[in-house]
Amino acid sequence: MPALFAIFNLFALIYLFKGIQILIKIRREWATLHQEPLTRAKKYLADQASFFIAVPPGVIVHEFFHALAVWLVGGRIIDFGYGLFWGYVVPAGEFSAGQNWFIAIAGTIGSLLYGVAIWLLFRRSKASSFRYFGLRAFRFQIYFALLYYPILTIFIAGTGISDWLTIYNFRLTPVLSGVTAVIHITLLYLFWRTDREGRFEMPAFDTVAAQEDFRTLAGETAVQPQNAQLQFRYIDTLWRGGAKHKAKHKAQQYLRENPNSATGWLLLAQMESEKQVTKKARQNVEKALQLGLSDAKQVASADVLLGRYALERNQAADAVNYFSQAIATAVPSRDALSQPPHELLFYAQLYHWRSQAYRRQNQYSLAGQDIREAIRFAQAANSNVAAVYYQNEQKIIQHHTNQTQHAHSNV
Repeated sequence: MPALFAIFNLFALIYLFKGIQILIKIRREWATLHQEPLTRAKKYLADQASFFIAVPPGVIVHEFFHALAVWLVGGRIIDFGYGLFWGYVVPAGEFSAGQNWFIAIAGTIGSLLYGVAIWLLFRRSKASSFRYFGLRAFRFQIYFALLYYPILTIFIAGTGISDWLTIYNFRLTPVLSGVTAVIHITLLYLFWRTDREGRFEMPAFDTVAAQEDFRTLAGETAVQPQNAQLQFRYIDTLWRGGAKHKAKHKAQQYLRENPNSATGWLLLAQMESEKQVTKKARQNVEKALQLGLSDAKQVASADVLLGRYALERNQAADAVNYFSQAIATAVPSRDALSQPPHELLFYAQLYHWRSQAYRRQNQYSLAGQDIREAIRFAQAANSNVAAVYYQNEQKIIQHHTNQTQHAHSNV
């Protein structure tokens, strides 16, 4: 037990240091946090605060509810401890099995009520930054109370911290433990579903005008649910703003009502392929192509996803074919450099993907040609970030080319 608390105290020092840093940052940016819009930086700060700032008072509430339960059943508190993200109370008295269950579960009830209180306190704030903080702090308290703490309690069984072992002691409290299990599983399911629907998310914006446009868009989509263009704009804005669970949920909801929307299936596949193209995403792409994509860029985007799927499975030849189809479909044969910047960057991505596929085949000459095209389009779009990224890729390709030539010369 002392060794465990020593480890907890070490983490508490780290926790305290990080918490102070965040408090200093909040104080320095206090006026900005009251202003719109909700930016990505503000969202990140709110997420940090929901853990490092909101948790310490929550631990106090958790332990107070334990103590309150002890007092309500006629016991007394003979010891307590607190370390920012952890705490304990030691009761004294003669308690029945049911009273021990009540004392054990009271802390979790306190944590949940604390989360609700934070949400209610901030949900009507004029500043979106504080509304977002309230949502995230509420989410974390639910996660802590229903998932993290029960697992932790069972994991460190035998140390004296045994709330959930007491709560789920079916031998001594079969009815109370059984009812708790049903409620616990139900709440976990509701939390999982609510989280997957993006109820704890808010999109970020770069400007106040963009945020106001989104509010207008949200209102329009609510009264025009069958307007595909509005729905797709709304979903895309959510996704780009970081409300990704909410965007996916809205896309799935739209497709349930409009299962023959090729654009909808492609949009869902793109969202499902942020890190890698899953089998499900590939199926959604194929469904979109079967239903018929009328826009050339959409067809090219579908080919890119299929090419990525092949590349991730070391099917480089198939990937080259898909990326070549995308380039032939999307990139104009004339005046390609006169297109808008976002189109130029799309063309650059297409050539970069094919370059990757050629590299996988050790065809470094072709890979080099494509990466030069990617650089050319990125520079034409005045995107220094993209150009530098592709130039670094070019250096890697050149390095492989030199190695290959050196190996051949030594044969």
